[in-house]
Amino acid sequence: MDLKAQIILESVLLAGTAYFFSIENGIRWGSGELPNPEVRRSLLAKGVISSDGKLIDPSFGYACYEHYRQRYKPDSFDRLLQQEADQHRRILDLCCGAGATIFSMLQQGPELIYGIDADAEQTALLEALLRCTNIPDHQVIAKTADAHHIPLGDAAVDMAICRAALQYLDAEQTLEELYRVLSPGGKVFLLVHGSGYNWDYLFTRKGILKLKTFSFVKSRLYRSRVAEPAFSRSQANYFTTKMLGKMLEAQGFRHIQLHTFADSMRLGVLPVYFAMTAVR
Repeated sequence: MDLKAQIILESVLLAGTAYFFSIENGIRWGSGELPNPEVRRSLLAKGVISSDGKLIDPSFGYACYEHYRQRYKPDSFDRLLQQEADQHRRILDLCCGAGATIFSMLQQGPELIYGIDADAEQTALLEALLRCTNIPDHQVIAKTADAHHIPLGDAAVDMAICRAALQYLDAEQTLEELYRVLSPGGKVFLLVHGSGYNWDYLFTRKGILKLKTFSFVKSRLYRSRVAEPAFSRSQANYFTTKMLGKMLEAQGFRHIQLHTFADSMRLGVLPVYFAMTAVR
């Protein structure tokens, strides 16, 4: 069994890895779930954490955090997505990562889920998980591909999901592609960084102390001096609710709905994350 897949499928090791990710990133969700010494030793032996308790591969830590949260401690947006996905038969998870949302969607019993991500390591991990859990090949299809050129035919799915990724992409082109692959009456579910994300990242999640934050600021100050802008996928990217709503309208989507939750707001009005659903 693939080592990383094994860790994700073993709840105790999954919880331990998710804990270290949440602590390193200032996510309060994991603050009271310190792994016992045996779990810590196992994660150290498997090369997941270093001797000082730091994650060796932060992207794998994030995959474990997503798998653990969605499987065992779904948040408000996770539960909302489960409700919105009910009764949909052909689903696209765009920028699927290691497939946490796909495994969550399988509980709904869809006929087919496409998982598409540009990161070949993430789709390889998803494929390893599918093999280990004996998910039929015809039920989940993983593809490594660019979100701006979705390798599906027109009207291929009746629901499309893009979670916490649109702010890193060319949003107009991605929404155009999502509209194309949705069948008439199909639904899109978007979860994005909102206007409160930067505050949350800098202070709640201690991003202000990270070296890459200073590198990002320096890049922005000197961006006119470089041919290729650095940090195009910066954590500083976000949407306002009005901006994203207008973009969906411009692509032809209708019945656009905004979804926010009090536990994801800062100062009562700034959403760290918000979701939008719309119909083709």
